[in-house]
Amino acid sequence: MCGISGIICKPGNSFSPILLSKMTDIISHRGPDDEGFVLVKNQNDIVTAGGKDTPGITWKTATPYMPTVRINELSSQFYSLGFGSRRLSILDLSPYGHMPMSYLNKRYWITYNGEIYNYLELRSELEKLGFNFISKTDTEVILAAYVEWGLECLNHFNGMWAFAIYDTVAKSIFLSRDRFGIKPLYYWFSKNGDLCFGSEIKQFSVHPEWEPLLNPQRAYDYLVYSQTDYTDETLFKGVYILRPGHYMKFNINETEKILRKEYKPEKWYSLRQKKFVGSFEEASERFEKHFSNSIKLELRSDVPVGSALSGGLDSSAIVCEVNKVLRQSGLESLQKTFSACSFDKRFDERKWMDEVVNFTKVEAHFVYPSLTNLFETTKEIIWYQDEPYQSNSVYLGWHVFKMAKENDVKVLLNGQGADEYLGGYGQNSMARYSHMFKTLRWRSLLNDIKMLKINNGITNYIIMKGILNNILPELGVRFIRNISSQYSEIKTIFNWDSIGAKNIHPYDHYHHKLKTVSDISEFYLMNSPLPKYLRWEDRNSMANSIEARVPFLDHQLVEFSYSLPDDYLELRGETKRVLRNGLSDLLPDKIKNRKDKIGFIAPEEKWVKEEPGIFRQKIKEAVEITNGLINAETLKYFERIAQGNIPFDYTYWRIILFAEWAKRFNVKI
Repeated sequence: MCGISGIICKPGNSFSPILLSKMTDIISHRGPDDEGFVLVKNQNDIVTAGGKDTPGITWKTATPYMPTVRINELSSQFYSLGFGSRRLSILDLSPYGHMPMSYLNKRYWITYNGEIYNYLELRSELEKLGFNFISKTDTEVILAAYVEWGLECLNHFNGMWAFAIYDTVAKSIFLSRDRFGIKPLYYWFSKNGDLCFGSEIKQFSVHPEWEPLLNPQRAYDYLVYSQTDYTDETLFKGVYILRPGHYMKFNINETEKILRKEYKPEKWYSLRQKKFVGSFEEASERFEKHFSNSIKLELRSDVPVGSALSGGLDSSAIVCEVNKVLRQSGLESLQKTFSACSFDKRFDERKWMDEVVNFTKVEAHFVYPSLTNLFETTKEIIWYQDEPYQSNSVYLGWHVFKMAKENDVKVLLNGQGADEYLGGYGQNSMARYSHMFKTLRWRSLLNDIKMLKINNGITNYIIMKGILNNILPELGVRFIRNISSQYSEIKTIFNWDSIGAKNIHPYDHYHHKLKTVSDISEFYLMNSPLPKYLRWEDRNSMANSIEARVPFLDHQLVEFSYSLPDDYLELRGETKRVLRNGLSDLLPDKIKNRKDKIGFIAPEEKWVKEEPGIFRQKIKEAVEITNGLINAETLKYFERIAQGNIPFDYTYWRIILFAEWAKRFNVKI
């Protein structure tokens, strides 16, 4: 697990190694254990360098990629290509895991962030094909796999990654991101046409040609609809992210084609659906096997592994499965869990956490984030996040990872991803109901709705609205969505004309109809909300030098669940049926049978209504900071929320965060 940097110059241009060093230093939190660089003038002029955080033993360990000079000693030199790496040592803690790493007599070079969980199996397969290895890392396995299979190597990997490979003979660059975008990879062009890439946007800010300009349309999406991370654009104009399941392969002399949009990233992964034929019991058994295999793979580590425990079904399943695996090896005493709680019982899941803790006997740790340090901590969080986020669930997560670091846990498993394809938000109900309505299965429809209302307390109005959204033509859905009273009122507190944003819904560009359960699952996984949740978690974890792993995003588990009949996922108001049934012997009964879902949320409504003054002041500052984009009507809107005159929503917090972000990164509005 690491942070990566790269500069690929336009033909005729060059850069100072000090620039690459600055890009790598600014993300030292992602890899405090080691740093390294490879610098290229031409095919036969390659220099490996180290820095102040390169361990002494690494300089003395004879590898083809060992550092030979300190990067600050190269300040008078200029290069056309360079990779940088900050390493968080998880697998093979020895100097043999140093990066950037080379393979086949220094022909191939890689800088890499992530974990390939099935690297042992791939290594064995590659050894039978004649490949040799000097390290025990997954990094070297990636290089050998690329040599053997080319682009097809991606389909062999089970894991999370963002990497860049340079082939010195073909003079090609290969950038890749994992199937679901668990690990980030951003890119940006300088004014003189040089391509820079990295793990975080802030790396580009050290470039002398960096200018932090606002991307108006993405600002609109965020402030009005709370949408980020669903396209390849960011809130910084000109900064792009490689989308989940995409890659770019190009000649180092052809980067201008990317700049001119003549060449675009290519999609290498799409969700594969092969309809499951079998009983619900058979599906449940298969689900358990896939889940168990995912946990076993993601427990591979040479450092301590812990779990985040929220008290919900997903994180509880992970803790219980980890406990089972460790118990089989006599190592159950090693497991630690970390949880964020609240003194306000309306938002507290401690009783559910205790069910799991008492059931597994794990070493549990709890933290109670409060309003006291919210704004000071937010300044720190927004720096690591690079872009604004949605609510203070990020604040809770920050404390969880911080607590894990204080307890010397370097890897943390968590439950991200399950809700998106198992229907955990209840997003599948209306698609199922509309299908029942159109196929005249009205008795089944009424019975299902009856149980949904009993289990979830959902109203007839919401049910009818949901069914209509699935039955109406897309133009009708868009019309209703755009005139929604909530959004119409929110739009009045922003002056969009001043920055040139269009008054359109973020999803109006999305041409696929979300009418079926499989359509919805794919959208939730690949577009929204999962990508933004993964960004929040990546930044929170790496800010604390911790690797976050997500067992529910094992692609074999996802693809299996994606292929199940709709009612294996949800029926009569019971969500995640296949998980509950498949893991019934693993979970405490009270967890398995939970019907309520609080979610990972902070008691923001309580904070706002009990201490409105501090939030009011922050909103006033936002009006001043944003050059009229956020207008004075915002204060009236906030007062109505604080006084309970309109339903509580998180618009107030997005406004505060947007201003804090613009101030922290000196964004020009």
